[in-house]
Amino acid sequence: MSLLKGNNPVCSHPQSSTLCNRQPRGRPRALPARGFTPAILSLVLFLSTLLSAGSACAGDNSILILLSGNDDVYLDVATTITNSTIKLCRNRSLACQDTNFEISQISSLDKPLAQNYRLIVTLGIKAAVYAKENLADNLTLSALIPQSSNILSATQASDSDQYYFYLDQSLHRSIALISALSDRFKNIGVMISDTDDASARRLEASAYKLDLNLHLEKINSAKHIGTSLNRLLQSVDILLAVPDTKIHNKSTVSNILISAYRKRIPLIGFSSAYVKAGALAAVYTSPEDIAYHVRDNIAKIYSGENIEGKEQTAKYFTVLFNSDVARSLDFPIKSESELTEKMVRISKDDDHD
Repeated sequence: MSLLKGNNPVCSHPQSSTLCNRQPRGRPRALPARGFTPAILSLVLFLSTLLSAGSACAGDNSILILLSGNDDVYLDVATTITNSTIKLCRNRSLACQDTNFEISQISSLDKPLAQNYRLIVTLGIKAAVYAKENLADNLTLSALIPQSSNILSATQASDSDQYYFYLDQSLHRSIALISALSDRFKNIGVMISDTDDASARRLEASAYKLDLNLHLEKINSAKHIGTSLNRLLQSVDILLAVPDTKIHNKSTVSNILISAYRKRIPLIGFSSAYVKAGALAAVYTSPEDIAYHVRDNIAKIYSGENIEGKEQTAKYFTVLFNSDVARSLDFPIKSESELTEKMVRISKDDDHD
């Protein structure tokens, strides 16, 4: 079911098709069955061709946004994608400024699709999996999915036209946030799963770039979280939580925050929920950040540019700071906008190293 449509759908490459530019304004008037001259018959066929060509071009230029369910976040992101894409494409004079956007839930989607789409955007894991299994021949951008979903299987064809934009922020941004918060945070404590060697390498590289000391505790069982946490709290200035559900979940977050607070050690989270629960700050991906990441790649497609990589971590980020926690820890109140600007400067400096 289509919930939202853009205005004036046109062919994606109007300059290359006369038929797509000439949209009929109404149906041709019915003609009597008898007395057709060759000229009149040719005119009828020509007008019919215009009608069908206009419909085909509109379909070929449409974008389908496929939602995993009816949660508000899906529709919010879809609406932001639609509005921001049209605005960006209009500013760049791209054909996507007049694209027809259709928003549907997977539960109401036709099998097979009722029309051809220029591309499909999926939001959430269920929609991404649906596209992977049923829409493999379509160019697809899948967003609002965590990297831990492991949705891109090793058996998936390398030439598949499905791209994945993860919710996860790069670990370097979390290290950059710590650096932006205070110069006194030199020793950073992190707990990760003992099998997560990739995260360990990224954290070590980021800490080294910013001249910070990383203290890693590798966890092989949930029952060891308390012991590892206590060891870290004896030697670090700040704790960093990474998005590992084996370590940070509903049953552990409260104890981790309380233990850190008792030792007067601030904790940096990875979501707005973590900050609301008691973390000092977090860098995370907001719904708007997700939408703008998708928007930029839609514009690339319409510009004829290549998409960079099958898998991408979040391009944009949002910083959230908990002033109440800061006051309770006697930590200076920080401006989120200033922290963001400082993080951007830190990242630029790293790029020039």
